[in-house]
Amino acid sequence: GKQWYQRRVRDLRITSDDAKLGANFVKVGISPGMGGTFTLPSKLNNQVCNDIVLTGRTFTGKEAEKIGVVVKSVPSRSMVLEESMTLASQIVTTTSPNATHETIKLLRKPYLDIMDSQLQLEAEAQARCFASNDFKIALASVKNKTLPVFD
Repeated sequence: GKQWYQRRVRDLRITSDDAKLGANFVKVGISPGMGGTFTLPSKLNNQVCNDIVLTGRTFTGKEAEKIGVVVKSVPSRSMVLEESMTLASQIVTTTSPNATHETIKLLRKPYLDIMDSQLQLEAEAQARCFASNDFKIALASVKNKTLPVFD
């Protein structure tokens, strides 16, 4: 959900092999929000993005590395911070701070310029979804711990 989408805008992502990731909005009767329709297409291959958001499936950290959602997946959750610090240390000790900062700004700029309009479009789409019968069906299925059957 929200945390997963917020993490998509990170410059370099590391996770554990057994992490469970996904964007299950369509399974609960709503369209993606929180910038998901913006950040995922901007960070991933179009087919991978479509697979993730249109199926709502979950996948492991290991698969996330394979499909490019994360830069690296490590064997256990306890290793994520250490691996992140190693990567950060490598960047800090081997690259120019000014050039790195300027490069990050340049890489982010095209996306930040259009993200606000995409967030507005997502909010409008979600409002329509919240008013739909599909959303009511999905909520009932969550409450009853069953799979939704949409009309």
